[in-house]
Amino acid sequence: MADGSETERKAGGRANGRDEDADFTLDRIDEKIIATLRQSGRIANRDLARIVEVNEATVRTRLRRLEESNTVRVVAMRDFNAMGFDALSAVGVQVKGRTAADVGADLAKLDAVVTVSVAIGTYDLEIQVIARDLSDLDRILTHEIAHVPGVERLFPGLALKVLKYNPEWSPL
Repeated sequence: MADGSETERKAGGRANGRDEDADFTLDRIDEKIIATLRQSGRIANRDLARIVEVNEATVRTRLRRLEESNTVRVVAMRDFNAMGFDALSAVGVQVKGRTAADVGADLAKLDAVVTVSVAIGTYDLEIQVIARDLSDLDRILTHEIAHVPGVERLFPGLALKVLKYNPEWSPL
């Protein structure tokens, strides 16, 4: 921070897709805004200003800067369990005959596939799949994912118990 009591953090990126540098440093106020939004993304600016102890115009300006720099994005997050999805599977995918990126792009189109990452190591892709139950997971793996052109082999693992799920950290 400017007062030296805490360390400032660098943030920002390209604002609104423009090429100019939109880097800035997160200060105590930005951090308090972000922490409060993590608790309640639907909080009114007036209430946010009261909690952060600044005026409402400052909150509006700070939020606009944080959003335009792609430092934060306020979105609704799904609770998969509450939506009836009781099976979560991390799946390694070996690819043959196509690029991993092309196969990954096709897998990303499937509703049950919630993440797709090009990987290095044993698997070319790592994906996460949600399903209503084990029967549904079996169907998705064997009748949907396995039939995507370029998918050579699947290595599914089943999450028996999710010990940590942190939706606060996601790519923008």
